[in-house]
Amino acid sequence: MADLEDKIPGWTTGEWEVPEWKFDATPALVINHMQMGIAGSGEMSGAPYSQEKEAMDALNTIEKQKQLIAAFRERKLPIVFMSVVPDPIGYLPKWGFIFEMSKFTAPKGHLNNLKLAELCEVMPEVGRLPEEPLLYHTGTCPMTGSHLNEYLRQFGVREIVLTGWTAHSTLYNSIVQLTNNWYSVVVPKDASGAPERDKDCADIVLRKMMRMWGLVTTVDDVIAHLPNK
Repeated sequence: MADLEDKIPGWTTGEWEVPEWKFDATPALVINHMQMGIAGSGEMSGAPYSQEKEAMDALNTIEKQKQLIAAFRERKLPIVFMSVVPDPIGYLPKWGFIFEMSKFTAPKGHLNNLKLAELCEVMPEVGRLPEEPLLYHTGTCPMTGSHLNEYLRQFGVREIVLTGWTAHSTLYNSIVQLTNNWYSVVVPKDASGAPERDKDCADIVLRKMMRMWGLVTTVDDVIAHLPNK
């Protein structure tokens, strides 16, 4: 068996490092679940909202995301906001606390349900502009039912900067699906996080599991690598 330690630092120990890297073409910024029902009010949140809000405030999550948004806007690079429609057909998997929670809290149906449409709006603090697309997905991953793939293709996007709330669920599910569709994904770890209940999950996901599928770095490092206007 080949010894890859000299080619992949951390191969033996699992202590991964950020390698030398660059964007090869046009990257897109995908911002997942910064919607009123999750990050904005917690009405469809996967944890007690007091914990969600406390964690976002402590981690400065929204300001970090706004730094990314500003950098992409300045360079006229694609920005896409994603919101989840949690129970569009009145049927959810039997097990898993996310689905159990949704059965009790999430409005059923699609955007013709006015309450659901309200909970799918991006929280105002993030500062989405009207011309920046808001796409709606179903299931647990952003390409399911959303036309995200088709939208990105028109810009020739093959590389995605992925952020949103939370790291261990929303972002981890997303990176697996996006790479399964052959996108290269960068996750700025300081623009997400998790509530106190799930900090251990977010830690292992960001330190270990996401590094199996993509590049995990920081907001400043992403901005430093963005192509010029």
